[in-house]
Amino acid sequence: MIIKYTNFSDGIHLINFEEPVEKLGLENLFFGNVVVDCRMDKSQHQIVLNCEATVNFKMICDRCNSESDTKLKSNFLLSYLFSKGPQESDDYNVKFLTADEDKINISKDVYEYTELTIPMKKLCREDCKGLCPVCGKNLNQITCECHIEKHSDIWEPLKKLKSNN
Repeated sequence: MIIKYTNFSDGIHLINFEEPVEKLGLENLFFGNVVVDCRMDKSQHQIVLNCEATVNFKMICDRCNSESDTKLKSNFLLSYLFSKGPQESDDYNVKFLTADEDKINISKDVYEYTELTIPMKKLCREDCKGLCPVCGKNLNQITCECHIEKHSDIWEPLKKLKSNN
């Protein structure tokens, strides 16, 4: 995903990419193509890329253990400042371009931001009921007749203290 920015005049430009996940090294987590829509704002002193990456994600639900597919989106902003010589920045999203560079490669950034879209808790849907703790049936598909006692003895020591007074 390379942008040859010298081909563009100053102003706002829309740039679209579509690459297979294998080309970016994301085939272990995702499938299909990664679609990246970038809004490039180019001026004399800098280039600002506002990008949105969309990718298909196959996951196993953490509650019901069923497989599902979903689309994940990632938005990120990258700033490229023109400089006379090579420079480093403490800010991860600010990079420097020298006069001998005429291209920007955003493949590594797309890879990293796409990986960051993976949710910590993977759910097939927000109201997933999970599995029955007694029989193991998927409660999203059927209702089981198991009796689940919701007795917790975590408060028992406090109840004993209260009854002693």
